[in-house]
Amino acid sequence: MRKKKGISEPKTVDEQIRQGTSAAAVVNSPVFQEAFEILEERYISNWISSSVEDKDKREVQFMSLRVLSEVRLELESMINSGKLAARHNQ
Repeated sequence: MRKKKGISEPKTVDEQIRQGTSAAAVVNSPVFQEAFEILEERYISNWISSSVEDKDKREVQFMSLRVLSEVRLELESMINSGKLAARHNQ
């Protein structure tokens, strides 16, 4: 994993293409898709089944769903950036 210190240097076109290809492989992986669905269903189920008094549990489930969504959006952003970089590289 790449650590960010201050302002990071922009990725080269080749790096964007490789990153997009790798992100697509992850997103399209049946194992990733199944894990994502399991977690999403678990968080929603826990959220819905929480008692009225258990505000903290609902907040944790809600935040878990938000993070899961952010992971998906970030991967999709990487895929799209890679596709754009590949088009401009032709």
